[in-house]
Amino acid sequence: MKRISVIGLLFIILCVFFRVFGGEICLVPSSSMEPAILIGDWLWIDKLTYGARLPVRWSDIPLINVFTWNRTLWEKDRGTNWGYRRIKGFRSPCISDIIVFNSPERPDILLVKRVAGVISAGDTITFNRENYSSLKKILDNEYVSSFMRKNNIYINGRGDSCYRVKQNYYFVLGDNSSESYDSRSFGYIPESSVVGKVDRVLFSIDCDQKEFCRFRFFRLFHRLH
Repeated sequence: MKRISVIGLLFIILCVFFRVFGGEICLVPSSSMEPAILIGDWLWIDKLTYGARLPVRWSDIPLINVFTWNRTLWEKDRGTNWGYRRIKGFRSPCISDIIVFNSPERPDILLVKRVAGVISAGDTITFNRENYSSLKKILDNEYVSSFMRKNNIYINGRGDSCYRVKQNYYFVLGDNSSESYDSRSFGYIPESSVVGKVDRVLFSIDCDQKEFCRFRFFRLFHRLH
């Protein structure tokens, strides 16, 4: 019995480790990425390619996060912040990659979109009156104060239209542009929000039919492009 308990505990630890550092699955509920990704697709989120993010609070750790369902513990955990850290991956997101990331407005919700533009760490952004409102969120994300007065840009209290970014940022779009909530609405997303890369559908279930759901065999292990 003791041996079985030890094996069970090791199995649970291994599952948690794989979930945090290897990858996880997610269900697609919207049509924003059609025709590449369909409603009802179950996707594999690969965390190895870009490098896995380390948890920033207890609620980010599988199984342990069940304790944060208690409102008192949840309130305490909200104030926890271990900082953003990411294990070194094989590469960073590139244009045309399909990525999963935390929604800028609702970080507890995951979004899946295609990368359409990249601003790399160390790049210098030049602000003007046309792009200031859309790029200001990059400054906000890096805790840099800024404002525009009479068409002049002020960064950290000085009249300056240039800023060198500290991390990568991505402009993301849904393939189904008319049904997609993406960077056209919320701007560039920081690399710290990226969960992982998606390049494969594990399986798919079509529940559009009112009477029953059907398994989409043609989507089984379907590779995304």
